[in-house]
Amino acid sequence: MAEYKIKKTNTDKDCEVTLEIEVKSEALNKLKDEAIKRIGESVKIDGFRPGNIPAKVILEKVGEYAIYEEATRMFIDTNFVTILQDSKHFPINQPNISITKLAPNEDAEIKIEFATAPEIEVADYKKIAKKNISEGKPAAEEVTDAEVDSVVLNLQREIAHHEYHQNHADHDHSHGELELGEVNDAFAQKVGPFQTVEEMKKAIYENLVANKAQREVEKRRIQLIDEVIEKSKIKYPEFLLRSEQSIMLEELKADVAQHGQPFAEYLKMINKTEDDVKEERKEMADKRVKTQLVLSKIANEEKLKADQVAVDEQVAEILRTHVNADKDNVRMFVERFELNQLVWKMLEA
Repeated sequence: MAEYKIKKTNTDKDCEVTLEIEVKSEALNKLKDEAIKRIGESVKIDGFRPGNIPAKVILEKVGEYAIYEEATRMFIDTNFVTILQDSKHFPINQPNISITKLAPNEDAEIKIEFATAPEIEVADYKKIAKKNISEGKPAAEEVTDAEVDSVVLNLQREIAHHEYHQNHADHDHSHGELELGEVNDAFAQKVGPFQTVEEMKKAIYENLVANKAQREVEKRRIQLIDEVIEKSKIKYPEFLLRSEQSIMLEELKADVAQHGQPFAEYLKMINKTEDDVKEERKEMADKRVKTQLVLSKIANEEKLKADQVAVDEQVAEILRTHVNADKDNVRMFVERFELNQLVWKMLEA
C-alpha cells in the first residue's frame, strides 16, 4: 500500500501550485520510535540528560500529538522530492509546508505551496526588431551652446561651494550668494584633465551628445521590448512581482539616502507607507519582470553566453568597492547584464 497519496493539485494561479497530500497512519507509526528519539535529543526533563531519556518519559512529557507531528515532519523531509516528482511540478522558491490535519493513529494531511517556473511563449522578436530598425533611426538631437553653458554654470557653482566650505568652518551661507569664479583656463584645470576652456567645453559637448544618443537608444529599446511583451504570452508567479517591488523600494531608499534624508522622514513628507510606495510601483515592477523574462528567454533561444573572463573582471571590480556585497548575487547581476547586452546587440544588428 502506498504510504501517501496526492489528494488534490491546485494550479488556478499562474505558475503557483498547491498540493494536498494524505499520509497514511501506518507510515507515521513506522516513524514513531525515531520521532521520540529525535524529540529526546532536544527536550529538557529534570533528572535526565538530553539524548538519554526513556521513550516512556518523553511520551508522558510532550504527549502523543507532538510525537505524531514530529513523525509527520520526518515523513515530509524523507519523501519531499518523491512527492514533487509524482506531482510533476517543481518549485523555484522555498515551498511553504503546513500540516492541516493531524491526530494519533489517523491519516495526516499536509499542504505544500510553491511557485513554478515562468511560462513564456515569446513573440517573433526578430521580425519585430527588423521592423523597428526599418523604421529608421530618429535624427540625433543637437546640442546647443546654451546646454553647454548650463553645464559650465553648474560646475562654477559646485567649485564655488566646495571652495567656500574649505575656507569657512561654520558652513554658513547666510551672508549671501556664493561668488562664482571666472571661466578661464585655470577654472578648466580645476574641473578636470583640461588645459584650456576650449578643451573643457569640447568634452562637455561630446558628453552631452553621447548622453542624448544613449537616451535615443534606450527609447528605441523600450519601444521594441514593449511590442515583444505585448505580443508574447507570459505567465509568472506572484512572488517575482513582490520581489521586484521590494527591489524598487530599496532603490528609492538608496536614492533618498544619497540626498541625506532619512527614509522615515521622506515617507512622512509624502504621507505614504512603504507598502504604499511598493503598490505605486506595481505596474512598473510588472514590466521589469516581464522585460527580464523575455530577454532571458531570447538569450536562451539564441544560445547566447556571457564572456566569463569579462564577468570575472567586473565581479572583482565591484567587490573591490563593495566589500560586503554577496559574491554570488554580484555574479548573477553581472552575468544577467552581460547577457542582456548580447541580446540587444543581436536585436539591433
